[in-house]
Amino acid sequence: MQLPGPSPPSSSIPPVPPPPPAAAYNPEPILLPALKVGAVTGCTGVVFGGIAAVLRSTPTIGLFAAGTGLNCFALGSTYYAVRLTLFRALHDPRVDGAAGAHLTPKEKVYVSGAAGAVTGLTLGLVLRGRSNALPGALVWGLVGLGGQYGYNIADARHTEEAFAPPKVKVKTISLLDRTFNSRWNPIKKLSDQEYAAMLDGKLLAVEAELAITNEEIVAVEEKIRLQQQQEPRKT
Repeated sequence: MQLPGPSPPSSSIPPVPPPPPAAAYNPEPILLPALKVGAVTGCTGVVFGGIAAVLRSTPTIGLFAAGTGLNCFALGSTYYAVRLTLFRALHDPRVDGAAGAHLTPKEKVYVSGAAGAVTGLTLGLVLRGRSNALPGALVWGLVGLGGQYGYNIADARHTEEAFAPPKVKVKTISLLDRTFNSRWNPIKKLSDQEYAAMLDGKLLAVEAELAITNEEIVAVEEKIRLQQQQEPRKT
């Protein structure tokens, strides 16, 4: 007769859930930020266009301001859209995060210059004709390069000042103080303490003179009193 063998132990480990589906990739929007930048530059263009029209005595001030605002809107929105597109083309935002977050300052200068050149070429060709395409690309490319380069310098300086240890303020002597403290200068600049000490010295001198004057007055009064006492005896 065969004895039944031991039953296998029941597993207490819960089943492993299936891995979640990969998160959908949501690229960073380009059109909406570009339109926001264009709105800001357009409003700025309207204001400065109105001021320029008034200074130039243009008869159609509103039309001139509106045209300047539209040009600035086109420049700002196109430049920002092209710049974000170039950032995305150089670095994958799914790996690097936000567009342009891992670009070096030098790469940002190149990208901004290229975006300015593309913007100037496109708008110069569309708005002003072929003759203004290359000059527009050159001018706005240099504007993009210079603007990004200046921003990089200011940002690096701000970061350095933010993380730098606090500096001990050293009291510096101004040129005016050095001139007054020179031994060749007959006029000396007094500090508050020196001026107070000088006033105290003058006050002590005045008090001493008053004391001497009071003693002289007392002596004269005594002399007059003695003379008045001697006069009745003579009579």
